[in-house]
Order: sequence, then structure tokens, then C-alpha cells
Amino acid sequence: MPARFYAGFDGGGTRTTCVLCDPEGEVLGMGFGGRGNYHEIGVSAALASLRRAFAGALGRSGVEKGRVSLEACFGLAGLDSPKDMATMSRAARSMRLAHRGEGEGRRDIVENDWRTAVAGAFIDEPGVTLIAGTGCVAAAQGEGGRNVVRVGGWGHIVDDIGRDALYAAMRDYDGRGPKTTLLKLVMKKLGAREPQGIIAKVYAEGMEVSEIASLSALVGRAANEGDEVAVGILREKGAALGELVVSAASKLKMLDTRFGVSLNGGVFKAGQPILGPLMETIRWAAPSARVVEAKLPPACGAVVMLLRRARGEVGGGPVARMRSSLKRATADAER
Repeated sequence: MPARFYAGFDGGGTRTTCVLCDPEGEVLGMGFGGRGNYHEIGVSAALASLRRAFAGALGRSGVEKGRVSLEACFGLAGLDSPKDMATMSRAARSMRLAHRGEGEGRRDIVENDWRTAVAGAFIDEPGVTLIAGTGCVAAAQGEGGRNVVRVGGWGHIVDDIGRDALYAAMRDYDGRGPKTTLLKLVMKKLGAREPQGIIAKVYAEGMEVSEIASLSALVGRAANEGDEVAVGILREKGAALGELVVSAASKLKMLDTRFGVSLNGGVFKAGQPILGPLMETIRWAAPSARVVEAKLPPACGAVVMLLRRARGEVGGGPVARMRSSLKRATADAER
């Protein structure tokens, strides 16, 4: 009988990641694919990203494909309705990764990416994961990884930061708003020789959601250089993100307890301009909350969900092995 392995997927708005682990949690291989949100790129392209990521992980694992008995968990962006779930469940299961052993078969798990993110961040402990990428959502889980809830995911706060950068830049150009370094930064980012070129890029060429969201990094840069307009944008959005965390924690009655908050998204690289208002909002309602580093990334969180299904609880051994082997696997995949 082939040895059983676990494949964990994180299909996000920017990139798809797959990790292949043995039954004890050792990360044997990692692979990457393109974007994974089918709303943005279509089902076929999202499936191609999953296939490419799995092929990379399997190829680097050193495991012969015919000798692999797999259970897979897919954490995918954009699964916000029963129709979304059905669509991508069919697509993911068409990969036929799940393998029946002697008299036993398990279906692949297909979940929204916030489920795998919070599972990886906190394993079996209570906590809240805040994801701020091409969409924004807060996911809270209770003790033992049970009672998982979400708040948000219905809008694009980070996209709004990118849109605010565009708006502030054009208000500066028109003379309707304060001067801001965002005008020059946005022009350079978009390759526009003059401000009117920004409009051509947005409307004539049709900027994608991910492209608009990427402009949030410019706001962080400008804020750290003292641009008051950028500071104001991040102050407002930081408070809004904090409200997501508070709402998620309140649903599990965590506000009066000590819990961790894991931050997932490039916008947080802006540092204090966004983290300050974010934590001020959170600690006003939950004084004992603290920012913590995720124990494992979302793709490994998918493996955590598989281990929990198989064992009831994950335990410290597999988590320690995943953490110790992850750095090597990541380095191999990124070469």
C-alpha cells in the first residue's frame, strides 16, 4: 500500500502555494503557481495554478508519484457563496489527488483561504487572523480550532487604499486637494509620463484588482516619509481593519480574554502608520490582545486541517517538524 501524504494548498489573489508533507508533518516539497482566485482569472486558469503548484511540490519532494497516497486540502480565495464552493470543489477534485487505501477513502477538503490561514496561524489555540490582500477578512477560532467565524471579505479595504492613492494623486494634480508625493509615486509605478497617463492606465487599459491593491505599498512608503495625506489614508484604513478583528473576536466572546492577532498581507509592511490605529482600535475593545507571528503559513494550515481530521488534534510534534523543515523547502522552491 502506498504511504499516505498530505498536500496543502493556499490559492490566493496573488500566488498559489502547495506543500507536500509526510504523515509526521515533515515538509518534503513546496511548489508555486499563479493566482488562485477564479473570480479574477476564471476556473481553468485557477486550476492550472493549482496543478503547477502541486507539480512543483511533488517534483521537489523526491517521492515517486505512483507511490503516493494523498489527502489534500485546498484553501482558496473567493469562496464566498455555495455556488463558489461548488464550482471550485469540482475543479479541485478534478485533479484526483485523493487516493483510496485498503477499504478507506477520504474526500479532499475544499475551504475558503481564511480557514486555512487561521488554522496555520494558531493551530489549536484561540486567536484572530487578519488577512489584508486583494480582499480583507478577519477569521477567529476558539480553543482546539473549533467554532471558527469570519467577518468581512465583502469589500476590498486594501484595494480602497490603492484607490485612495489614485484619488489623492489626481486631486493634487487638479488643485482640489493637498499636495502629496503620491502623485509622483503613482505616475512612476504606472509608467505614466504625465498625470493624464494615470487615467489612461486605469480606464483605457483596465487595471486589475490586484494591480490597484499593489498601490497600497506606495501609500505606506509615502506615510513613512511624512506625507500627511498618506498618513491620513492609513489611519482611516487601520481603524477599519481593527474593527474587523474586534467584531470577529466578539462573536466568540474573546474580547475579555488574552488572544493573539496574526497579520497577513503586504500592507502591514507600512509599519506604525497603519499598525498604530489598528492596535488602538483593537485594544480599546480587547485590552489583552497582542500581535503575534503566525506559527505556520496558510498552505501548512491546510495540512493542519488534514491532521486534525485524521487525529482529532494536531499535537506539537507535527507542528515542530513542519516549522523546522519549512525554511529549507521554501528556499528550494524559490531558487
